[in-house]
Amino acid sequence: MTTPVWKLFEIPEVAAEYADVFLTEADQTLIRAMGQQPFSPTQAKAVLGDQAEAYLASAYRRGIINLEDEAERIYRVNNFYGMLDVFAITQAETYRALPQTVRSALDDWYFAEYCAGLDRSDRPTADEVLPMAEVLRFIEAQTRPVYLNYCDCRSLRGDCGLPKQTCITYKSAPNTFAHRGLSERISKERAKEIVRAADRAGLMHTVNPNGICNCCGDCCYLFRAQRARNSGGVWPKTERIIALDPARCISCGRCTRRCHFEALAREGGFIRLYPERCVGCGICAEACPGGALRLVERKKGKEEIL
Repeated sequence: MTTPVWKLFEIPEVAAEYADVFLTEADQTLIRAMGQQPFSPTQAKAVLGDQAEAYLASAYRRGIINLEDEAERIYRVNNFYGMLDVFAITQAETYRALPQTVRSALDDWYFAEYCAGLDRSDRPTADEVLPMAEVLRFIEAQTRPVYLNYCDCRSLRGDCGLPKQTCITYKSAPNTFAHRGLSERISKERAKEIVRAADRAGLMHTVNPNGICNCCGDCCYLFRAQRARNSGGVWPKTERIIALDPARCISCGRCTRRCHFEALAREGGFIRLYPERCVGCGICAEACPGGALRLVERKKGKEEIL
């Protein structure tokens, strides 16, 4: 019996009936013909005819295929996990038109795959939570071209209402968003303004050697994985924690509205700090009108500052 295309492309069963939404007829023809074998434009033409060249450009941009060898123009069919974030960003209206139950199930599946791809070390990625001032210094120090992307986490989950065009990347190798033509090249100053605007919107900042994410607490796979792994205070790397000076606090509550982890709460007319919940992002301190909040050095790991 012929294997259905949704299985060949590794689409999870929850979305199997929507294979025609995610894959064009030409996509399905190529997937059936090539499977996971590398192929050249000549081989693609034998399957798709004269439309092959235009198709390959489109399929690469849409994440259906990856470049195996850029110099020799050798491709390989991607899989659904590798394509889904591209689809959610480039075909946002189509993705959002899927039933909510399907999108929620896909988000759960994608998150599980993301977590399964992380190693079991204490810090499986180089991501570090930094306050805005340090992120701006990181941007200024870079000499590489800088690109702006849509956030794939909020594009996939997408119900928090926070800005999506917030991801800054320095990656431009084959199969990256920039190489696929999905990124906007920007200046250092524009990158800094993106970070400042994200901070005003209440987004946290994480940095790794190849880019900057401006994260929320409910959509972001990084912080969702932190909760799943119980790695608060360890991963993403964080060297700081918030400290509260009650004498300067005017109990306005701005910090409680900005914190994604309920590390600050209004109780009995006063603001209470739960340091064990703090990830050290500092977005609460940025908005504190009384200067009652400041980032201090985290003593070690998950140890609280009391």
